[in-house]
Amino acid sequence: MMNHRLKCLAAAMLAFLMLHGCAAQGTPPPAFNAQPIPSGAWQQKADYLYFILDASSSMDAAYKLDTARSVIANFNQTMPNLNLTVALRTFGHDNAVSMKSTDLMAKPQPYTAKVLPDGLARVTRAGGYSPMGLALKDAAEDLKSVTGPIAMVIVSDGLDMAEGPMAAAQALKESHAGKLCIYTVQAGDAPEGQQFLTRLAQVTGCGRATTAASLVTGAAMNGFVKEVLLAGPVAAPLDSDKDGVPDDRDKCPGTPPGIKVEDNGCPLAIGPIGTATAAGTYILEGVQFETNKADLKKSSYSALDNAAEIMKKNPSLKVEIQGHTDASGKHDYNTQLSQRRAESVKAYLETKGIEANRMIAKGYGPDRPIDTNDTKEGRARNRRVEFKPLQ
Repeated sequence: MMNHRLKCLAAAMLAFLMLHGCAAQGTPPPAFNAQPIPSGAWQQKADYLYFILDASSSMDAAYKLDTARSVIANFNQTMPNLNLTVALRTFGHDNAVSMKSTDLMAKPQPYTAKVLPDGLARVTRAGGYSPMGLALKDAAEDLKSVTGPIAMVIVSDGLDMAEGPMAAAQALKESHAGKLCIYTVQAGDAPEGQQFLTRLAQVTGCGRATTAASLVTGAAMNGFVKEVLLAGPVAAPLDSDKDGVPDDRDKCPGTPPGIKVEDNGCPLAIGPIGTATAAGTYILEGVQFETNKADLKKSSYSALDNAAEIMKKNPSLKVEIQGHTDASGKHDYNTQLSQRRAESVKAYLETKGIEANRMIAKGYGPDRPIDTNDTKEGRARNRRVEFKPLQ
C-alpha cells in the first residue's frame, strides 16, 4: 500500500514538474529592429502616455516579464520625440523590487527617451498577487488633474484578475469623459487572459487589445505607436505658387514655375536687382530719369545692365516693368509719365538682348505709394521702377 502511495505521489510530482518545466521554458523576446517615427512628421493626439506593467507572480514564468518589459522598451524606441507627460506604474512585485502592491517606477514627468528605460530597469523580478484594480485606482489619482487626452497602455498576461479592474477602468473613463483610451497588450497566450484584456480595452470605446507576439517587428510596433499617440501626418502647409516656401512665409507670391527662390520665397534671380516688397515685386535701386521726362540717366545703366544679365541667366523669367511716380502734379500726367518710363526701361533691356515678349511695361502713376508724399524723401522713394515676376 505504501509503495503504491509513493508511486502515485512520484507520478503526481513528475506531472507537476513537467507542466511547470514546459511553462517555464517559453521563448525570450526576439531582437528588435526599430523603425522610429520621425519627430515633427505626425500630429500628436495624446498629451499623456501612461503605462501600467504587470509584475505579479504569474509573470514570472515563460519569459513573460521580459516580454512585457520589451513591449514598453520597443514602444519607446519607436515613438517620436513628443511634447507629452509620461509615467510607468507597476503592480504585483517581488519584495526586492518594491514592498508596495502597486508603485510608480517612473513618476509623471515630461517625456524624454530616457524616462521609460530607467523605470523598466527597476523591475527586475516578478512576484506577489495581481492587484490591477488598485493600480488603476492609483492611476486615477495620478491623472486626476489631467484635462487633455490620455493614452493608457496596460501590459499584462491578464491572469488571476477579479472584477476590480473593470470597475476601476469604468471610473477612470467617467472621470476623463471621452479623453482616455485604454490599450492592452497580452504577454503570454492564455485564452482567459486574452478575454479579460479584450474586455478591459473595450471599456473606454477608443482603445483596443493586442498581443506582445503581434508587436515583435519594427513595422508592427511603428503602427501601434501611431495608433496610440498620433492622429495622422502633419498637413503640408499651403504653397500656392509651388516654390517650396509656405504661403505664410512667402513674401513673393506668384513666383513663376522653375524659378529658384530664397527662404522668403523671392526669386534668387531677382534678389540682387533690388529690394523685395511684400507685394512680390522688386524695387530696382539706382534707376533714375531726367526731371519730368522718360529719359534714363546714365547712372541707371549699371543697375539695368545687372538686371539684363540676371534675365539672361534665367530665360524662363518674365517680368512686368512697373513705373511709379509721386503725387506731385496732375494724376493723368503722372500716369502717362510712369508708363513712358516703364517703356524706356523695357527698350533699354531689349538693346541688351532681352526678348520683348518677356517684358510688359505698365505705368501706375502715383496710385501705389510706398512712402508719404508730404516730404521730399518720401516723394523720392515713391518715384521708382519695380520688377514683378510673372507666371
